[in-house]
Amino acid sequence: MDLAEFRNDLLETVRTRAESNLDFNRAGFVDEVGERLSDAEEFVDFEACRFEGISGKKKLKIDGYAFDEADNSLALLVANFSNDDDMPTFNTAEAVKTFGMLRAFVEEALHGNLTDGSIEESHPAHGLASELMGWSDRVTKYRFYLASDGQLKSKAKDWPEEDIAGVPAELHIWDITRLYTAHISATGRDELVVEFSEIGGHGLPCLAAAQSEGDYQAYLCMIPGTVLAGIYDRYGSRLLEGNVRSFLSTRGKVNAKIQQTIRNQPEMFFAFNNGIAATAEDVSIEQTASGLEIVSATNLQIVNGGQTTASLAMAGRGTAGKKDGADLSRVMVQMKLSVLPPDKAGVLIPEIARYANSQNKVSDADFFANHPYHIRLEEFSRRLFASPAGGAQHGTHWFYERARGQYVNEQGKFTPAQKRQFELQNPKSQLLTKTDVAKFENTWRGLPNKVSMGAQKNFMLFADTIAKSWVEDEKQFNEEYFRNLIALAILFRRTELLVKQQDWYQGGYRANIVTYALAKLHDMISEQALGQQMDLRGIWDRQSLSAPIIEQISVISKRVFEMLTDPSRPRDNVTEWAKMQACWDQIKSERIQLNAAFLATLQDSQVASSAAKTAKEIQKIDNGIATQVAVLNVSGSQWASLRTWAIENKLLTQTQSDLLLLASKIPLKIPSDKQCTLIWQLHEQLLDEGYIK
Repeated sequence: MDLAEFRNDLLETVRTRAESNLDFNRAGFVDEVGERLSDAEEFVDFEACRFEGISGKKKLKIDGYAFDEADNSLALLVANFSNDDDMPTFNTAEAVKTFGMLRAFVEEALHGNLTDGSIEESHPAHGLASELMGWSDRVTKYRFYLASDGQLKSKAKDWPEEDIAGVPAELHIWDITRLYTAHISATGRDELVVEFSEIGGHGLPCLAAAQSEGDYQAYLCMIPGTVLAGIYDRYGSRLLEGNVRSFLSTRGKVNAKIQQTIRNQPEMFFAFNNGIAATAEDVSIEQTASGLEIVSATNLQIVNGGQTTASLAMAGRGTAGKKDGADLSRVMVQMKLSVLPPDKAGVLIPEIARYANSQNKVSDADFFANHPYHIRLEEFSRRLFASPAGGAQHGTHWFYERARGQYVNEQGKFTPAQKRQFELQNPKSQLLTKTDVAKFENTWRGLPNKVSMGAQKNFMLFADTIAKSWVEDEKQFNEEYFRNLIALAILFRRTELLVKQQDWYQGGYRANIVTYALAKLHDMISEQALGQQMDLRGIWDRQSLSAPIIEQISVISKRVFEMLTDPSRPRDNVTEWAKMQACWDQIKSERIQLNAAFLATLQDSQVASSAAKTAKEIQKIDNGIATQVAVLNVSGSQWASLRTWAIENKLLTQTQSDLLLLASKIPLKIPSDKQCTLIWQLHEQLLDEGYIK
């Protein structure tokens, strides 16, 4: 895919998104870019907030924001969207002008000029302006982003900028070229090159620790506290591996013992602290008179020690407005750096993070991206056809994108005719992501305040729940579960459109209204219709909602909107109010009566329970078949090698040795169903023990 093809695909995605949401193309572009920059780890839980106006003689413009609790930086986005089929260009002067409107919005908000009645209180921009004043003492850096479907004439995409109220600000331009570069990169992110010599005056002293056929290198390094804090101050949470970032964001990053050591015994920091583990895709090394030094690292990621890094930066920074920053000049930190090729980084970095954090509080759920739950959903989504809907003459798939870009990548080698066939069977409007699934599920579980916290935080909570449920009984995640999940997707997306069409809807907080309305609906059913539940299988079969369901959701949505935006709410910013448990408690306690027509659409709970039991039994059979196939796909000689390795390392009982001996005789002898299950369990166990295929 070249740049022009990428842009055409992006525009098509934006237009389809806008059409399905009954929204403007510009809004579709902002939402799409917000997601892509979140995937590129530039944003954490992006919130759209579209506003254009004037304050005094200043023009103001903003399209969205994201507050990163891992490093207390605030990202603000402004879009420059042409929607032209021919690729436009723009120059530095035009970019400066656009950034000026975004900066003006922030400055006017900080001065209190946007919360004095100049912006309607129900508008999201009013709430953001209020939050900007509240965040002013916390924000460590403003990061301004200009996103465009055009091409910047200048090569420079990141510019320094003067402070805003004493807080540093930086400018980033994401034109179509930069979006394309991130899309085609192996990691899906923009390249980050850390120049140690620029920050510390020289490279990092290091020792070569490991090398593996050119695919993997490892170094043991000494990194001064001033350098580590300086890198974190410059690059922020982009340095943190995604799961480590989520860990810091949700659990807090101030460590009292680390802070105490930094301030009272800095010379002992190396002895007291375990140091950090990091990865990079490439390093530049120089031989100096004192030994090897790492001068720079490409796509540096801290996979363990994020709390150490953040604590150093916070201690060095001190309290806002005070000169109480700690002296980091005597602090030294040990760093284990693993250098991985880009094509393997995406797979190996999460694994390195898993093992590096095995003694910490980062749970397995934090490394959920490759969990078998996702693999199973992906398999169902490629195999199960939904009934024809909307006058179509053929069934369709709900395409589950386990990894970003799968939908586009699967079409990469298709002919035009094959691509049209693929899109007919897998319409873009039925594309699902991991964060979509987390949103649907946690809404229906009665957690709308958690869903309102943003895609990433909500996903981490969902991952923790699913990881535990999978261990308890993975058979519950079967075909019937998938069909019910799609029914929730239909409920959610139809409600999004429904809210958009209401005369009371004012253009903001739709995501909060939808999750609260559906959570409220589920809660009302459990309270007012004992022994009954939503007929999710019926929604799957029809691929649509009946009129009584739509009417009931309309009633609930309106009341939810009124309560979310009630002037007496305790938090001025509706988006922030919706994140609070108190908000859900208030809406949950509101009495809304289910109407008779809706009650008639419900299903007896025993019918659903019986269907779930049958689906679990079918899944058990499917699991057995899948395990047999997996065992038989490994050659007898490979099983023999595994057995030899395990015997040498004294890891087998006699029974286990006999099982692997039987497997080593495949295909002359075929293990039974039960034996295959035991053999495959042993296979997974020995892989965890360190066996390399």
